[in-house]
Amino acid sequence: MNTESYIEDCLLQARPRLNTMLVLMFSEAQLFGQKSQWLASAITLMEPLGFQERATRTALFRLTEHQAIRVERHGRRSLCMLTPATAAAVRAARQRLDIPPARSFAEDWTILVNSGGISAARYTAARKRLLALDYCPLAHNLLARPASYCAGIEGASSSEDHGLASFDVSGTQLAAAMRQPLFGRSEWDLDAADALYREFQQRFQPLRKLLDQHGAISDAQAFAIRLLVSHGYQHCRRADPLLPQELLPASWPAMAAYQTYVALYCRCAGQARRHIQTVTSAAAAPSPAPGVARIRRPLLTSDHVLTA
Repeated sequence: MNTESYIEDCLLQARPRLNTMLVLMFSEAQLFGQKSQWLASAITLMEPLGFQERATRTALFRLTEHQAIRVERHGRRSLCMLTPATAAAVRAARQRLDIPPARSFAEDWTILVNSGGISAARYTAARKRLLALDYCPLAHNLLARPASYCAGIEGASSSEDHGLASFDVSGTQLAAAMRQPLFGRSEWDLDAADALYREFQQRFQPLRKLLDQHGAISDAQAFAIRLLVSHGYQHCRRADPLLPQELLPASWPAMAAYQTYVALYCRCAGQARRHIQTVTSAAAAPSPAPGVARIRRPLLTSDHVLTA
C-alpha cells in the first residue's frame, strides 16, 4: 500500500470540508500544547490534506468572521487560535468520541420524558440539543443516557431548563418500560449508521497493518491520518442513535469501528505531535531583518487582512 496515494483516496472519498478540518487541526495542536498557530504554520499543516494556501487563507477569514477563530496581529504577522467557546465545544466533542458506543440495560440510566408540558417547537429544539449530548431516542417522547455518562465530559450536563421530567432508573426498569405501549415506539434509522460504520472500517482498517511496519509513514502523513480518522469517526457517531445493545442487531459494527478509531488515533499521536511542533517552530522563527524584502499576501480583498 502506497501511503501517499492511500491518503489521496481517503480525501477523495471523505471529501472533508476545509473549515471543519481547520478547526480539527487547531484542536489537535492544542492537545500537544500549541494553543495558537502563525498563519504560515496553519497553511503548512493543511497541505498534507491537499488544501492549497489560498483556500486555507479564505477559510480562516470566514472562520474569523463567524467567531470560531481569533486572529491577533503582531506587526505584519497573524497569530491564529480557536476562540474559547469553539475550543471548549471541540474538546467536549472529542471527549464524547472517547466513550465507547457500547451501552446496555445492565447499567443505570437517566431518562428525560416529555409529558406534554411544553410546546412542540420547544421540545424539538431541546431534543436536538440533547441528542447532540449523546442521549438516545428510545421513543418519541423519551430520551435516555447512561447515568455514568457525565463523568469527565465538559458540557455534558443536561441541567438546563429543557422542560422535560428527569428520572434516574435502573436498566431493568428501563427495559421493562420499553415493552409497554405508554411511550410508543421510535423508528430508528439503523441502516444509515450501519453503512457509515462499515465504510469507515473498509477505509481505515487496512491502515492498522500498515502502521505495524517501522517507518511506513512520515510525520506529516501521521498527522493527516489522525485528522482523517477523527473526522471519519465523528461522521459515523453523528448518525448513530447510540441505543442499548439489547435493541441492536448482533452484527452491529459500532464497537469495531471505535476500536479502529482508537488504535489509529493513538498510534499516530507521537509522529503527529512531532510534525506539529516542527512546523510550528519553523513558523515562529524571527521575521526578516528590516530592509529585507518581504511579500505581504492578503487573505482576501477586505478591511480585515491576514498576512503570513
